[in-house]
Amino acid sequence: MAPSPRITVHTRVLHRACQILGGIEQLARHLKVSRALVHAWLEGEDVPPSGIFLKAVDLILPTWGPEDDALAKAIAASRPKPKKN
Repeated sequence: MAPSPRITVHTRVLHRACQILGGIEQLARHLKVSRALVHAWLEGEDVPPSGIFLKAVDLILPTWGPEDDALAKAIAASRPKPKKN
């Protein structure tokens, strides 16, 4: 019996990016790496470099919109003010 693939945040993001782009070939092209590397990352044999992983994350995240801007401003406004000495 073949070992089960390791499921990590990296493999999950890369699988979703692969689905969005339409396959391993397209993902490899988008990330500018070989298909062999993509296969190794998808199967949890290796972890992609941070920059490449973040490119895949950008693919799967929804687009930043007005609601996100409003939430970011609300969070910034609620930040405690530093105490003066």
